[in-house]
Amino acid sequence: MAGRSTALLTAEELARQGAVSAAVEACYEALALGDREPRIHGLLAHLMLEGDFYDQAISEATKAIEIDPDFSAAYLALGLAYDRRGGMWDQSVLVWHELSEVAPDLVTAHVQLGEAYAAATFEDEAVESWKRALELDPKEARATYNLAIASLKREGMALALPLFRQAGELDPSQDELFFSLLGVGAVPDHPIDPAKVKPTRTARLGAAGLALKADDLFAAADLVRMVLDEDPDDPEALALSAYAYLKQEAANESMACAMRSLSLDPELATALYCLGVVYARRTGLNRHAARVFIALAKRAGTQALVHVLLAESLLGLQRFEAASKAYRLGVRLDPACVRARFGLAASHLTEGRHAEAQWEIRRAAYYDTKRQGLFWRLYDEYVGAGDDE
Repeated sequence: MAGRSTALLTAEELARQGAVSAAVEACYEALALGDREPRIHGLLAHLMLEGDFYDQAISEATKAIEIDPDFSAAYLALGLAYDRRGGMWDQSVLVWHELSEVAPDLVTAHVQLGEAYAAATFEDEAVESWKRALELDPKEARATYNLAIASLKREGMALALPLFRQAGELDPSQDELFFSLLGVGAVPDHPIDPAKVKPTRTARLGAAGLALKADDLFAAADLVRMVLDEDPDDPEALALSAYAYLKQEAANESMACAMRSLSLDPELATALYCLGVVYARRTGLNRHAARVFIALAKRAGTQALVHVLLAESLLGLQRFEAASKAYRLGVRLDPACVRARFGLAASHLTEGRHAEAQWEIRRAAYYDTKRQGLFWRLYDEYVGAGDDE
């Protein structure tokens, strides 16, 4: 594969910086030097997609694939353009199927293929695609969200709700909510040594929070124990214990620690979070979960996921209108919250509003794919493979 021209390199750099207009101009300059370069067309397709010019994105991605049928990033751009344009589900299915063959281990290809099948009303094929995605990555939250939507259509909310919660627990945003409530910063590069932490309550609790964020439960346990040895009734230390137990699926212990913490500080957000999640996981305790999440929403109302957790409990109580309102608030606070988008789609389905539900699923797909930075990953793999030849 020939080396990249200066114009193409400039276009790539500008595109990575988010300078879409300047990157498009550089692409056209590169095209003037030789229009048989698939990377230029693929990059243009991505840029057109960023500007919501779907027809142009489809045209440029198609040209890239015609030049090189193995250009996976171009298939991604083409599939996303078809999906976002809407009404072209047959073409979308074909593109995602092609991408799943060009890159068989690409989980998102199977998730998107399932969503295209579902939009084209091929429900059985959609479910098989999402199951294939979960075979490749059992922690793929979006595939589980889609299976929950499929379950809702076939079996109703009672059987779908556990799948929504399962997907939520796979979604990293739920843990991010806890640490946002806790107020901890970035995890350090080196492991936390409890023996080297300053022997004060504040330092130990701060280090314990960072250890939990780094999934170092042993270090966190040592630090929390040191705090509780000095004061068994420290509410923040008890809330950290509740979260640690929650991560180990020890629901009873988590509930006990959270309730003791709240008896000492009824407004402690981290303890409210842990207790609400424990209640939400228990069959028949949706009413209790809703009450706890209402209290949490009063303490942390600017956090989108708090309202999503509340909405899920309201769905379990079949309070669909209230759930829809909570989901809408979550989307307003964070339009990129995939969990809120899928929840709002579920609310629309309970009201028979299938078109709005499908639109929310498409928006969830848009934000999830954008969050992954998938285009650039595939693009760089393609460039790297070409440079090795």
